[in-house]
Amino acid sequence: MHYHPVESLAHVGRQFLHQGGERSKAISRLEPTPENDVGYDGQFFLYIALDPIRARAYSDEPAYRYGRPVYPLAARALSLARPGAVPWALLLLGIVGAAAGTFAGSAWLQRESLSPWYGALFGAYPGLFLAVSWDLSESLAYGLAALAVLAFGRAGERRLTTVGVLFGVAAVTRETTLLFPLAFAGWLAFHARRRDAARLLALSFAPYVALKIGLALWLHSIGAARATRLEPLPFLGLIRQWPWADPHVQEILSVVLPGLLAVAVAWRAIGELTPAMLALIANVLFLVVLLPEPSYVGYLASGRIAIGVVLAFLLCLPELFQRGRYTEAWIVLTLWLLPWYTVLPDALHRS
Repeated sequence: MHYHPVESLAHVGRQFLHQGGERSKAISRLEPTPENDVGYDGQFFLYIALDPIRARAYSDEPAYRYGRPVYPLAARALSLARPGAVPWALLLLGIVGAAAGTFAGSAWLQRESLSPWYGALFGAYPGLFLAVSWDLSESLAYGLAALAVLAFGRAGERRLTTVGVLFGVAAVTRETTLLFPLAFAGWLAFHARRRDAARLLALSFAPYVALKIGLALWLHSIGAARATRLEPLPFLGLIRQWPWADPHVQEILSVVLPGLLAVAVAWRAIGELTPAMLALIANVLFLVVLLPEPSYVGYLASGRIAIGVVLAFLLCLPELFQRGRYTEAWIVLTLWLLPWYTVLPDALHRS
């Protein structure tokens, strides 16, 4: 097995590296990934972590790339701004996020009288592994969101503040995590706790709104890229990929099918709008059914975006198992784990 430097996880592309020229010494010293002219999203987190101001010259859509600043800025702080340590800090934060999400899921399930070992299914999700191993922000974002879910539990007034703050930080790490506070606030409002619902929404959305205002003032854009615009019709993003190749078939089997089955199985067992059920419906609707075309280009994109769906379904497991829906639940979980047959060989033979 060949040795690859840790900075190769970011998949730096020659196109954007040369686009910025010599404006940043820390960024321009990077070596592009062989046989990958364009690179991948992780390179932009690496650029921002190395040089937060000048990184915009190396970005395709600066306002969009700066729209998830917690991950790269936390890596910069952790590495004490030393360029050689930044790639290691990005990797470490990804691992910490995965561990935090797994811990929070396990603790929540144990509190609901289910074996905490089922929480390991979150950490075993292939999409989470891809987020960590490609220097992407989903791992840290959903780790924070899972901690917020754990704190929500039987939340009192003081704990609700903690929940909102955690969701707020998660939102400026990856905005799709906002589906969880939206679902939880909806449940609170439905149960006549409108003040708590408003407070949760305010705390969760305030950092995201403030960031968008800051981006508009600095870069004259709020970063509304094509990849963030939901499709107007169900599965139009996937239909537009026709004729489907093997990557799209994998997405159907490992993202679309388990997502839809998760909602059907959970609703059949639970039959009411609990916080977990609302979170599952919201995540499947926005991150699977209405997912835009640029995110249905392969499992690397759609699989990691669906991390929120997996987390929401795990929150439904106690009630599913309590009602004896073991087989249906394991069918969904098995479909989510199927991509390991392709993800692991690719990881072991990375070029």
